[in-house]
Amino acid sequence: MKVWKRLSGALIALLALTMMMTVTALAAEPGGISVQLNGGPVAFTDAAPELSGGRTFVPLRAVMEAMNAQVDYDGDTGTVAITRGDVGLSMVLGQNTVSVTEDGQSRTVEMDVTPYVKDGRTYVPVRFVAEAWGCGVGWDADTSTVIIVDVDTLLGDATFDLMDSFAAYCAKQEKNQNMAITGTLALDATDKSGQYLPKPVSAKGSIDGITGGKGLQMNWNLKLSGLEALAAGGAESPMEQILLQQLLAALSDLKGEVRMDLESGMLYLSAPAELTGGSGDTWYSVDLAAYQAQLLGALDMTQLTQLEEDATIREALTAVIQAMPLNDSEYSYAGVAGVTDIYVDMLSDQAFTQTGNTYVAQGAPDMPITITLAKQGGDIVSADITVDFDSSKFDASLQPTEKISMKLTEHAAPDKVAVKMDMSVEDEEVTVELALDVSCVPTSKAPVATLPAGVQAVPMN
Repeated sequence: MKVWKRLSGALIALLALTMMMTVTALAAEPGGISVQLNGGPVAFTDAAPELSGGRTFVPLRAVMEAMNAQVDYDGDTGTVAITRGDVGLSMVLGQNTVSVTEDGQSRTVEMDVTPYVKDGRTYVPVRFVAEAWGCGVGWDADTSTVIIVDVDTLLGDATFDLMDSFAAYCAKQEKNQNMAITGTLALDATDKSGQYLPKPVSAKGSIDGITGGKGLQMNWNLKLSGLEALAAGGAESPMEQILLQQLLAALSDLKGEVRMDLESGMLYLSAPAELTGGSGDTWYSVDLAAYQAQLLGALDMTQLTQLEEDATIREALTAVIQAMPLNDSEYSYAGVAGVTDIYVDMLSDQAFTQTGNTYVAQGAPDMPITITLAKQGGDIVSADITVDFDSSKFDASLQPTEKISMKLTEHAAPDKVAVKMDMSVEDEEVTVELALDVSCVPTSKAPVATLPAGVQAVPMN
């Protein structure tokens, strides 16, 4: 559940800090490497960043102090100690290992480059040190600028106890078990003008299956009606009319299966013989890992894939923000900061107003989303998300006027998680309404996430 925007006090303070840094900091020499922290340049008074071995090294003290870290140097042992909050780094110049201490636990990390001293200044690999503090790091090749986004500063003092409580309660109902899923779907579309839909079209469907740690197995059924009017006049010969009637008969009662293998990242879908013209169902495959890489492009998915299942909302948001691409020194920070504002101002505890056992977070006028949480005992047991968008409120010249209404409800009860979505989309002529109801209960059965024996899937690009 990722939602939208309103400035909090912590983010106002961040904005003031960024503006102050922009005014007081000095940029790097023209033609050299510059470093941008949270949208503002970092000042280097007597030493500048430089490339060494294909990596960007920065004078340690300038960058660390800009990030409010304390730097200490022991000349006798050549040891540099950096402390920021509850995280400490210790490295010996000339060695490529770093001791990282966090929450009282220490570990040793090996770098693929080695810090060094030049003209009395300590140089360190900027990416490694910045990422040690959970920062996002990028590179603008056009301006030779290292872009650092301090995620902790962006998130500020925001806490997410309410959303964490709801996630924990849902997980408690699932109890790390496989879950049996059943659900229904209904869709109705009407066209007042008759231009696109001569008569209303409807779809009724159902799903049932199993989801678990290894994957998903889901059977589905969909019945369509109202297609005859769409096909009227679409056949020019008796043979075409026969083929068209056969197609409509197939579409009137569709059945299929979906399987997803989480270990291999493969998605498998079956299409009924009535649609493929074969003697039996045809299976298709989608390489989700490859598709994700192509779709997400520059996003760094490392942080997301390393998240634990019990990660907190703040940890998940941090991973999402860290994964965002940073390749434009003029616009990247503003984009990341805007997305963070959205998350904080709709999901943080500070965004909710409590009335009895109900908590409500209301989006800004340009982001008409409302989240409502309900508390029972010591747990948050349900979350409702509503969206009401009317394009005429933003631009009266938009024709036709578009309206979108959606309500998504997720309720957890002992041994059950239920999700319901009602959505309507309409303009001046066409209205589409969608209703989806899904329930999940624990089961001893496991999903079959691989292809049926002897079946060869047709790859889909």
